[in-house]
Amino acid sequence: MNLINKTVVLTGASSGLGEALAYELNRHGANLILVARREDRLQQMAKTLQAEYIVYDLEHSPERLADQIADRYGMIDVLINNAGFGEFSFLKDTTIETIESMNRVNVLAPIRLTKACLPLFRPHGIIVNVASQAGKLPTPKSSIYCMTKAALYQFSNALRLELKPQGLHVMTVNPGPIATEFFVRADLSRKYEKNVANIVLSKEKLARTVTRAMVREKREVNAPFWMEGSAKAYGLFPRVIEWLGKSGFDKK
Repeated sequence: MNLINKTVVLTGASSGLGEALAYELNRHGANLILVARREDRLQQMAKTLQAEYIVYDLEHSPERLADQIADRYGMIDVLINNAGFGEFSFLKDTTIETIESMNRVNVLAPIRLTKACLPLFRPHGIIVNVASQAGKLPTPKSSIYCMTKAALYQFSNALRLELKPQGLHVMTVNPGPIATEFFVRADLSRKYEKNVANIVLSKEKLARTVTRAMVREKREVNAPFWMEGSAKAYGLFPRVIEWLGKSGFDKK
C-alpha cells in the first residue's frame, strides 16, 4: 500500500506509540484522523500535522465514533486500533472495575469499532491492531492485561481470514515494553520501568517499523525479536521457559 493521501484513523493518538505513528504516517503522506480523549494534545498535534481529530472515549459506544467518522469524512483506507492500557497487580488486588474497563478498552472497543467501520473501507484497506508480546508470553501481575492482548491477537488472526476474500488486510503489532507513558498508569511503583530500562523499545523506531510493515502488508510486527523467540519457545516448552525465565517474569 502507498500511504500517500490515504485516510488513516488512529486511536490512542495523543501519546506513546500512537503519537509516534501519527508523525511517521504524516511523513508518508497519509491523511490522518486522530482519536483520543485529551483534546489539548490532539489540537496541538492536528495543527502541527495538518490533521483532523475527534475527541472520544472508546469505553463508551465505539459505534458512535464510527458514525462520526462516516458523517465527517466518508470512506477510510486504514484503521489503527492502538488505544489501550494496563495495570500491573495480582488478581486478588485487581478491582472488578479495572477488569471490566480493561476489557472494554483493550478488547471490546477495537472489535466494536472495527465492525462498525467495515462498511467505510475502500478496496485494499488495512486494519492494524496493536496487541502485545504479553498476549503470547504471559507474566505474573498482569493476568488481565495478558488476557486482553491475547484475545485481540486471536481476534485479529481470525478476522484476517474472514476479510481476505473482501480485499481487506489485518495486521497485528506485538511489542514488548516501550518507552512511553504506559508505565505511569500500569505500574505506580515504577519498579517495572526501571527493571526493563535496558530493553525498552523506542516508540519512534517502532513507529517506523510498523509503517513499513503496513506498506508491505505484513501479517505481524513482533519486537524485540528475542522476545518473539521466547514466546514461540514458550508455546512449545512452557515449563522450561517458565523455569529459565523466572527472573524475567518477576520483573514486575
